Amino acid sequence: MPASCKLEKETIIKKAVVMINKKGWDSLNARDLAKELKISTKPLYRIYQNMDEIKEDIYKEIYKQYDEFITSRVDNKKALVTLCVAYVEFAKYYKNLFNSLFLANNLKWESIDDVLNEKWNQGAIINLVNKQGYTFVEAKDLFMHIWLYANGLATLISTNKIDIDDKEIIVRIVKIYKTLEKKL
Repeated sequence: MPASCKLEKETIIKKAVVMINKKGWDSLNARDLAKELKISTKPLYRIYQNMDEIKEDIYKEIYKQYDEFITSRVDNKKALVTLCVAYVEFAKYYKNLFNSLFLANNLKWESIDDVLNEKWNQGAIINLVNKQGYTFVEAKDLFMHIWLYANGLATLISTNKIDIDDKEIIVRIVKIYKTLEKKL
């Protein structure tokens, strides 16, 4: 008698993230996920109530991977620049994961304040206040201008509109930082 394999949430989610990284968020469905796991869809629905519940856990896992990626690259001495460079690099190396997080209507952002209040973004703003001597208002303004530039660049890269190397990403982010910094 063959040994039975216990299907766990972690196995489902890891496989789904790999699928999304290859084909994108919109390509995910229960039938294809089950096929990748070499099971029928029934075991999926024994563990999860519905596909929305699966997608919620997948989104959390993608966000965790994004968080680890950013953590490994942000330098507290240059938090804003390194955060923006890492953000663009994530879009370059993990296009479909980036799109799933930031372009697939999975975010709960409804205003610029929501962007500013994200964990990483708050850290970069506070870093500008504490290490660079900006007022909080100046730091938020500088952050938003540079982040909007980085977001545009990341979006163009993740949607295959442009392809630039890592060095050019750094040069562009540093150049916009220095230009905007002079205006404060």
